Amino acid sequence: MDENGGGLPDGGAVTLAATAATSDNRSAPAPSPAPGVRRYPRVASALTGEPWAIVPSELHKIAAIVSRHSIDAGKQDGPPAYIKRDYEVMAGPGAQKLPGASRAFLIDGVAILPITGPIFPRANMMTEFSGATSISTLTDDYRKALESPDVGAILLMLDSPGGAVSGVNAFADIVSAGKKKKYTTAFVAGAAASAAYWIASAASDIAMERTAMVGSIGVVAAIPAQVAPDADGELWIEIVSSNAPKKRPDPLSEDGRGEVVSMLDAIEAQFIADIARGRGVSVDKVKSEFGQGGVMIGAAAVRAGMADKVQSYDATLSGLRRMVANNRKLSALKRA
Repeated sequence: MDENGGGLPDGGAVTLAATAATSDNRSAPAPSPAPGVRRYPRVASALTGEPWAIVPSELHKIAAIVSRHSIDAGKQDGPPAYIKRDYEVMAGPGAQKLPGASRAFLIDGVAILPITGPIFPRANMMTEFSGATSISTLTDDYRKALESPDVGAILLMLDSPGGAVSGVNAFADIVSAGKKKKYTTAFVAGAAASAAYWIASAASDIAMERTAMVGSIGVVAAIPAQVAPDADGELWIEIVSSNAPKKRPDPLSEDGRGEVVSMLDAIEAQFIADIARGRGVSVDKVKSEFGQGGVMIGAAAVRAGMADKVQSYDATLSGLRRMVANNRKLSALKRA
């Protein structure tokens, strides 16, 4: 086994991690799928079938959760009560559910959208029962906040290690456009890492707690490759047509790994370009001063230009509430 792979998991499959070439220190080693993961094909497919923008170790945690729990998302109606209570506590006293939204809350004209846990493109058992975030749900809630006459500003409340790349840049684009209509602040309570920072960088500004973390800019992919017979004694061999050798790159070969890294580099380039645009800095500055794949904390992140201020959640929310109140007073005066 080479340095990029783990030990042989059940069934003889080995999973390799390929990381963007400029992101050596931000690699999340690929998890070896446990037998339980096979019970949840959507999550298991996401683990090994998509590029990830996530901090190291989180893919292992996701795989472990899936392998331990037998949860049928289709038989439950939304998140468990304890997760709903967590969202309410996070939003703060006086917060009410934003009408029509899944997770968003409203308080004095400020819509609060929690972005917590690993990020996935669509709802699955992780988003429904473990507090993870679905981009599709988040997009719907953000659009409802933009459309609601009761909302004057939006607060993205982040505590996430990142997640699957799919859909993240599209949502970041929606935030980038939406902030021109309604001021959108990203507040980092614990971490806005990788894909979560991609989203935060699109906001009007970024505030963070003193010990909060931002960064981990980079992309990783977990590539499954079978090198021994499975539990049934079968060994699958794929033969690809002559004109499509790149359709199934061999991650064990130098050329195959190069193909995967090339794909990750292209995604990373877009990741960095979006952050540079959102933060109003050059691509070179993002590459050299925004953590180089690592994370930065509080005041250091502000000094580097990765965030705008170190500030508590209460102070951030109060500032937005004042902004909304003042804007409403001005609008009333103009109508008078």
